[in-house]
Amino acid sequence: MAKILVVADDLTGANASAAGFARADLHAVTVGLDQSWDVITEFHGRYDVIVATTETRHADPAHAALAVAGAVRAGWPAELVSSRIDTTLRGNVGVATEALLRTTAELSGRRVVGLCLAAHPDAGRQTVDGTQLLNGVRLEDTELAHDARSPVSTSSVREVLQKGTALTTALIPLAVVTATHEELVRAVRDAVASDVDVVIGDALTEDHLDRLAEAAAEVGATEDILWAGVDPGPGSLALAKAFGLLESVKTRPLLAISGSATELTRTQLQRLIEARRVHVVSPQPSAVDAVPDVARTVAVLVDALNEASSGEIVLLATALTDADIRNLGPEQAEQLASSLGQITKRALQESVATGLYTTGGDITAAVLNEIGGQGIEIEGEIVPLAVAGEVVGGKWTGLPIVTKGGLVGDADAAIACLDHLAHSAAQRSRWVRSVTPPETNNQQN
Repeated sequence: MAKILVVADDLTGANASAAGFARADLHAVTVGLDQSWDVITEFHGRYDVIVATTETRHADPAHAALAVAGAVRAGWPAELVSSRIDTTLRGNVGVATEALLRTTAELSGRRVVGLCLAAHPDAGRQTVDGTQLLNGVRLEDTELAHDARSPVSTSSVREVLQKGTALTTALIPLAVVTATHEELVRAVRDAVASDVDVVIGDALTEDHLDRLAEAAAEVGATEDILWAGVDPGPGSLALAKAFGLLESVKTRPLLAISGSATELTRTQLQRLIEARRVHVVSPQPSAVDAVPDVARTVAVLVDALNEASSGEIVLLATALTDADIRNLGPEQAEQLASSLGQITKRALQESVATGLYTTGGDITAAVLNEIGGQGIEIEGEIVPLAVAGEVVGGKWTGLPIVTKGGLVGDADAAIACLDHLAHSAAQRSRWVRSVTPPETNNQQN
């Protein structure tokens, strides 16, 4: 599942929040919503962080609350749920926070407490005595007071949270944030014991955010509560770090699909197995000779992907030795390619791979067809007639892919291809991908 679900009220803030997680080596995606929550569910198992933007900063409060609730339901379960708020407290901050806390509590069956860390020190936003400052100036004393759509009339984080809501709050002032860790933990514990909905923390620096998050994590370890982030991004990243969600991230494997039985391909795969960490999966036989049983093969392949260690290659190969060679007629060859395409799609639906390698032209075409890829955006050639790029179109758009013909390259070509794919996947895992679903009239809340 996604480790972290963030619900933002606009795309700019969503992208900024996701970028912070990506810099911490989490695989993040921003999802644009038009009351279509299904897209969140589709990406739920494929990313560490999903940042859903409801575009409700200037919306009617009731609509904003429904949008947030719908996004949380679609993205549940998650180890951390956060409401991404504007750094200058514009929009439906309190309404969105209340909806997120209430919905998370309904889904988890536990008490949920918000940790509001409104400061964004690197962007010149600080919180002192519960007052939000922009480069040291109260918000209402800046040009934000004359904002055309959301004029800011107060810098009080508490007042903004309570506007249109029944939220109760407690403040952890800067004097306590900068005191000893034990004093800070005691203050957070006392705030939780007072049965408030949101704990607000003062902060001038990133270190202050980290200290507050660490104290919250320590309190959460002994109290029957869930913490939810309420912040513009850095606060939730600090919570994720304090909860150990960054350290537990596992590099996902690469998925290699080979349907070529040429002697050269078999030699290349054997060299790959000798030189790299490869988990080999054999197609499970079906009643049709040489055509794998899709369901049984998917089950084995998904288990391999889920169990693969960091940097491992999971290889599904129809032929590795002379004993695997089968004489196929045109119809059987077509069925084989189709089956491998179906297996690949279902494996990607049920597990995750950061890159895809295919060998055999018919196999590549069948895989792209099954996963809805309209083509490949070519990055370049690794060896002559072996190309690297990313899938274009469909649910797996942007997935790094390397394709090679069955009679292409020397004995080490597969090693070169998979090494290149591993590098591309590592690079792209630090990118933030944005997804906008097609327009739909299927509204949920």
